[in-house]
Amino acid sequence: MTPVRGLLLDIGGVVLRNAATLMAVLARQDPRLAAEIARLGVATARDDLWQRMLAHEVAERAYWSQRAGELGTVVGEQWDTRELINRIYDSPPEDWLVPEVDELMRDAKAAGIPLGALTNDLEDFHGREWVERQDWLKVFDVVVDASITKILKPDPRAYALGAEALGLAPGEIVYLDDMPWNVAGGVVAGLQSIQVGHDDPAPAVAEARQRLGLAPSERPTSSERPMSPERPTSPERLTSSERLTSSERLTSSERK
Repeated sequence: MTPVRGLLLDIGGVVLRNAATLMAVLARQDPRLAAEIARLGVATARDDLWQRMLAHEVAERAYWSQRAGELGTVVGEQWDTRELINRIYDSPPEDWLVPEVDELMRDAKAAGIPLGALTNDLEDFHGREWVERQDWLKVFDVVVDASITKILKPDPRAYALGAEALGLAPGEIVYLDDMPWNVAGGVVAGLQSIQVGHDDPAPAVAEARQRLGLAPSERPTSSERPMSPERPTSPERLTSSERLTSSERLTSSERK
């Protein structure tokens, strides 16, 4: 195997928590949302639309657009994907950042390993203002976002852009993604691709650390770390206009 010199990460589902966990964050905010998320089984094995998306029969953006509309309706609002994501990410970072991946990023950076992000829709889902406020994104040496390049994974050109941005040959790069077709695309492109499990990212992170020559993490995995305590929902959070004025957050997936 070619020696590894760089690390390339998807964002949604890798650096940011998986969709089912994010739905749990959203469900805490309003009992009407909790009931609808449970009824639909959003982003779980009970969600037929999610399963069709995982089978690559439905586009990821189309999936989130439909679910956003359905969830907005139950609170009397018209939501698009960004409105849905605004609501989810209006919570503490510990609710949506994967701690072991955040640690992997910082350890790679400290070791002098080139670090990049390769995402399909960071800015399209979250908005430029939100992106520019995220300190964790500043850890990356480069961020290649299809929101800007207009070349989405698994197009081979997307991976080529990621490798070029890192200044490395594809075979010298460990690449983590949660979507199977993006992982397969990375393999075809020559990257050392590792799929991140939706239920447990720890094995993928451990394998990446091993390939990069980084010491194993001693932190508990994300499944062992509780999210922040439930916060009461104030009345103004039930209206998108009030929420956007107060937080100014315009914020996936990719998937990311």
